[in-house]
Amino acid sequence: MIVDLSEKTILGGIYNLPGEGFVVELHHGSATYLFDKQGLQHRILKKKEQGLDVTVEETALQRINSFNPTFVAW
Repeated sequence: MIVDLSEKTILGGIYNLPGEGFVVELHHGSATYLFDKQGLQHRILKKKEQGLDVTVEETALQRINSFNPTFVAW
């Protein structure tokens, strides 16, 4: 599947999934995608290589990096 990275991206939300950690929901065109931190970083690099706007992705990455686990399992 080829994705046109130049389409507008909208941040849908950030979720902490059990066993997965934080994931970002991005709406891109008519599709919705989930990215973990590493996948989001990869997307940012790909878009930067193409000279595309990465504001939404960088904002999402900053938010993920600012989260601290609230609950600790003993």
